[in-house]
Amino acid sequence: MRTLFVLLLASASAALGAEDSEADFDHWYVGVAAAMTLPQGGSRLHRVGGAALRGGYYLTEDWAVEGEAAWLEDSAGLAVDALGHFQGWDLYGDLFGYSRFDPFVTLGAKGWIGRDCGQVGPKAGLGAFYHLTDSWSLRADADATLGLETNCEMLYSLSVGVQYSF
Repeated sequence: MRTLFVLLLASASAALGAEDSEADFDHWYVGVAAAMTLPQGGSRLHRVGGAALRGGYYLTEDWAVEGEAAWLEDSAGLAVDALGHFQGWDLYGDLFGYSRFDPFVTLGAKGWIGRDCGQVGPKAGLGAFYHLTDSWSLRADADATLGLETNCEMLYSLSVGVQYSF
């Protein structure tokens, strides 16, 4: 688990170190979202809602790394993700050609600390942006976290929010 976090953070810091010394905020973004967890059946943890804060950096037009902190009724979560956009593929443009809708996949690691179920593990998800302007976007995410050595084997998260790109 620590290895996955270290690899994701090392790739982000390598990309940031490659930038010029002057501040380049063209690739940074922040966002807020309403979030909810949906545990796997049989878990003692119930559905809970709360808020999430995200910040990230675009390595290329198609790939970003981001961090997330979520606060829910009875738990808190931290995540590190790689985000890959489908819009970067020529086939996406040929099939859909709609530039405001921007679907993506996420792959990373998430840790939940909670009253009923502590969970750390790899996660994968799907989501989409709807770009209102060049800077503002609506964002929806759905992901699944695989619990490693916990009493909750799977934990699902849903979130809807806004994002601002600098």
